Amino acid sequence: MLKIILFAFILYFFTAWVFERMMNNKLGDLNFIVIKNPAEDLRVTALIDDLNQSLEVITGASGSKNAVLTDFEHHRSSFVIGLRDENAVACGGFRPVDRQTCEIKRMFSIEKGKGIGGQLLAELERQAGELGYTMIQLETRQINQGAVNFYLSNGYQIIDNYGIYQGRAEAVCFAKRLC
Repeated sequence: MLKIILFAFILYFFTAWVFERMMNNKLGDLNFIVIKNPAEDLRVTALIDDLNQSLEVITGASGSKNAVLTDFEHHRSSFVIGLRDENAVACGGFRPVDRQTCEIKRMFSIEKGKGIGGQLLAELERQAGELGYTMIQLETRQINQGAVNFYLSNGYQIIDNYGIYQGRAEAVCFAKRLC
């Protein structure tokens, strides 16, 4: 009986060790850095160009007119890129709506299905909380089901369309209260 328990114990820890190695290989070392002037950073502009092309294919519009990179230079804003081996693989930012609420914009990862989006979203939420925000809002297009499902799976709730998205049937807005 003791041998069975010992074997199960070793198997459990070996499986956990293998899983951790697989996740590390899948995600690599991903580091997030804040970009103070995103409009002037070539890594950011390259990612935004990729985002615009991707959105054009998915939705028929790039989404670029609703957020300019200088929006993220406000003292209660942030724009972040994710780096893996010094290569920019993800970006996103938030800007103030009011004292308690910020809006996430221009969130994108060039690598899909590797957990980068979730890590980026968690980083943006962390930074927003540190700046005193208690609510995050965002918008995507109804047709972009990948994004819709992503935000729903990360605890965001569909809300009435706000601001410039009011009365626009193609838009779907979300919110999440920060703890």
